[in-house]
Amino acid sequence: MIEVFRGSSPSSTVWPLYVVTFLSTYTVAVASISAPGIQLSLAIPESRTSLVVGAYSATFAAGLIVSGRLGDRWGRRRMFRIGTAALAVTALLTACAPTLELLVVARLLQGCAAAVTTPQVLASIQAILTGESRLRAVGLYSVFAGTGTVGGQVLGGVINTAFGEEFGWRAAFASVGVAAFFAWVGARYLTESRSAAPLGLDLRGSITLAASLLLLIAGLTNAASINVMSPLSPADPLVMTAVLLGASAVGFVLLGVHSRARERSRRPSILPLHVIREPGVRIGVTLACLLFVMIGGFMFNWSVLSQLGFGYTPLESGLAAALLAVAFVITSAFAPRYVARLGGPAIGGPRVLVIASVIQGVGLVGLGVVALAELTPFVLWFQFTAVLIGGGQGLMLGPLVSVIMNVVPDDVAGLTGGLVATGQQTGLGLGIAVLSTLFAGLAQIAPMQIAYGWTILGTLVLTAAFGWLAARLGAHGRRAAAG
Repeated sequence: MIEVFRGSSPSSTVWPLYVVTFLSTYTVAVASISAPGIQLSLAIPESRTSLVVGAYSATFAAGLIVSGRLGDRWGRRRMFRIGTAALAVTALLTACAPTLELLVVARLLQGCAAAVTTPQVLASIQAILTGESRLRAVGLYSVFAGTGTVGGQVLGGVINTAFGEEFGWRAAFASVGVAAFFAWVGARYLTESRSAAPLGLDLRGSITLAASLLLLIAGLTNAASINVMSPLSPADPLVMTAVLLGASAVGFVLLGVHSRARERSRRPSILPLHVIREPGVRIGVTLACLLFVMIGGFMFNWSVLSQLGFGYTPLESGLAAALLAVAFVITSAFAPRYVARLGGPAIGGPRVLVIASVIQGVGLVGLGVVALAELTPFVLWFQFTAVLIGGGQGLMLGPLVSVIMNVVPDDVAGLTGGLVATGQQTGLGLGIAVLSTLFAGLAQIAPMQIAYGWTILGTLVLTAAFGWLAARLGAHGRRAAAG
């Protein structure tokens, strides 16, 4: 087991890789739990706080593939150390931001820094470790990513409460920098590795993707400000929402044209169409995106409801979600065993994903009913449903990457991994933007708890879509194996 943390030689270590894996999702969770504090401290509308979270995810998603190729070309340890240093600096910038505009800019830069480090993690594990150590390390990768996703709610709540309303969210953002600094120091002992045949870059495509995602998230976030009772009033932000979403649509069209042109000229593209055409890749990336849409939106809306609706402190809000976090971590850690018992990645993996969607669906129905019926004490009823929701999400995340990689051809496995990570980060940004917008819109016409209940029940549509796609992925894997 020690090799999983030290590497294949006494002079190398890999624990900094797990720190960054944790930070890649912890940074989103910390922003979610800190959103109400940011809103009060900077005196900004509730609809704008989701942009703080989404900005990070936009640049993170857009930079993953290019940064992975830079690591292949220039050295993964070198890129990892550059990225961790940038994470520490941008964490300081976010903690010190005096206005919303500067905070969003700092979060955009933080997403770029995270994109530089994250692709080097699995690539370095592949190069440094072998055999069983490598398999255990990949399993730990999922565990640390999941722990950051839900554990950030608890730890972020503790930090927010400890430092007070004005400085709590700033201290929470600064905690990212402290962990990144230790990862930067530890990365001195990472074994350097490169690809023997690195692929080319597509900087124009990366910039277009980042801009399109940011415009989409900003447009969806702005939609939360629309007065649903009088959406055509002169002061309503409907026009700005339409402009942002329209510009995003144009950006994605240009990205498609650009990608086809790169394919015709046989040059590498940020969206490799020959890979995306693979059914397993398309379904897998969509599954990753859907899962993180649900996780991101759920975390953000719970923070808003518990703190602004119920008056909880960030610590109380985080502790109320602790049982969900524990269920998430436990099921994601044991998910590979369930996959093996049910027939392995080809057969058991999709079955576990379908079962997980059912478990989460039952939890969502229960939570929606509790919210709509206004049962009290709400936090107690929440615990019963949180075990099912967190457990279902952990079962979804645990085997997801291995199931996807099992059904795609070996020659596109590397690019598929990058696309899956891109889908995850895109899902986080979109989930917070879409589900928080739905929540905020419903809260204009109904009490906050009722609006939360309907938003939770609306998430069932995404859960059903996840289960259906998981079943399709399993059918595709079985056909591929038979053929």
